[in-house]
Amino acid sequence: MRGLVLCSCGPTGRVTSSVTLLKKMVEYNIFDFIFCFSGIFTIDSLVVPALSRFIENICIYDMKPWEALERSFGEDRHALEASPVFLCFADMRAMGDSYERVTVSRMLAYSSFADSRPWGLDMYCCENCGGPSQNIRFNACGRKSYGNKWLQTKMKYYCRQCKVSKQAIPAPDWVNSCRSDNMYRVWYDWPLTHEQLASIGVRY
Repeated sequence: MRGLVLCSCGPTGRVTSSVTLLKKMVEYNIFDFIFCFSGIFTIDSLVVPALSRFIENICIYDMKPWEALERSFGEDRHALEASPVFLCFADMRAMGDSYERVTVSRMLAYSSFADSRPWGLDMYCCENCGGPSQNIRFNACGRKSYGNKWLQTKMKYYCRQCKVSKQAIPAPDWVNSCRSDNMYRVWYDWPLTHEQLASIGVRY
């Protein structure tokens, strides 16, 4: 298993052009997986224990990269709250009687309405004015769901920038919940498409 762990953060795993270049290293079979942080900053004392478990899961316990990530960062709330993480990895998918090597890239994030990260989407914007998530107050709307159905909880928000509110917003269908015992951990394919970004209020 050949992997590249980048202990950088910010644009490396967030800017589309950078992510595309990282994916090419997996597509060209240079590495089997590439990992990096995607938050604005990281705190060593919070992320190093989860990072160590991630590498240990792959190198010692022979887990596949995505399972190793779910069983390290996916089980460490403090590490995932500190920074979402990006993982690009090679996978084998059945194609009839044969298998094909495909490249998968995903973001693993922690969902928190209180911290302006609805469904792990810290790039969420106001649909009316395009204001960033830091200017929006998010709350659960209606009945809350728990357990493996927690992602069914709808959301409402109030934009402090344009004074507009919106209610009963469901989670995007491209946001996925991690294993059932990991509430508020989500993953989605990364980078997002223009249509997906538009659906969460991001403007160009």
